[in-house]
Amino acid sequence: MTLLGSPALGQAPRTGAGLVRQARAEIMKIRTTNTWWLFLTGVVVFTALALWTNGVSQHYVLHPQLSTMHAAEKAQAIAQAAQARTPAGVAAIATSMMTSGQFSGVLFAMLIAVLAVTNEFAHQTATATFLACPRRTRVILAKLVAAVLFAALFWLASTVIDAVVTPLFLHAQHVSISLTSWIVVRSVLLNLLAFVMWAIFGLGLGTLIPGQIVAVITGLASYLVGYAAVEIIFNLIYLVYRHGWILGAPVIAPAVATRVMITPGRAFAHAPPQWAGLAVMIGYAVVFGAIGVVLTKRRDVT
Repeated sequence: MTLLGSPALGQAPRTGAGLVRQARAEIMKIRTTNTWWLFLTGVVVFTALALWTNGVSQHYVLHPQLSTMHAAEKAQAIAQAAQARTPAGVAAIATSMMTSGQFSGVLFAMLIAVLAVTNEFAHQTATATFLACPRRTRVILAKLVAAVLFAALFWLASTVIDAVVTPLFLHAQHVSISLTSWIVVRSVLLNLLAFVMWAIFGLGLGTLIPGQIVAVITGLASYLVGYAAVEIIFNLIYLVYRHGWILGAPVIAPAVATRVMITPGRAFAHAPPQWAGLAVMIGYAVVFGAIGVVLTKRRDVT
């Protein structure tokens, strides 16, 4: 029996339950397509490729081929190998191996979020969705939950493969470090955060650009082309203004910020610390998440 004048007592549970039901519906929408497992397959394949290339690169750092080098190159290679075998160097190798596949993984996380929104407009199901749930904020939050869960699934698949291969690789290279070391665990957790943030980024992008093809192309361009473009632009600026911070400024690009936030120490020469990459990605996630909510509430759907 409901007491007169006390509906507010049950409002919060109903709202929470409604969000859970809506999130389940959004998850089901993704699960009933082939897209998610194709993306998951892509994550597995590209993680394996990344592990291979990363492992080969690290092998030649630890075991340089001195017989093919000149005297100056030999001295540099020996110094690099000695640095790589220090505790900090081994930790850097372990974190690099344990986050292999991130470059492509976050891309799939972004795309699954883009498609979670744009599929509604491409297949003209947005009207039915908003009629079934008139609270558009709840709809976009449910899509956010679904996108984040699939992004976490992609991260988990990539991390499991990394966790199987990394100890074997380190043993084969005659170096060792516990994968439960905080420096390694921190990078792995930040990697999860990167997957989640790219899902939020993709959700906002999908609401900003409801056209599916245009949104996907824009997402790919912002990630792949943007990564190279900012490097080129700021290197050209550096030729005119010789300030070291300019070479670290590419962190404003989401793809570069993601790399910085998971790399202990410095991701590249003049790179800012990890917290700067994390701050940039949090900024993008907040802005694009807000865009997703605002545009969904205001957009006319026919």
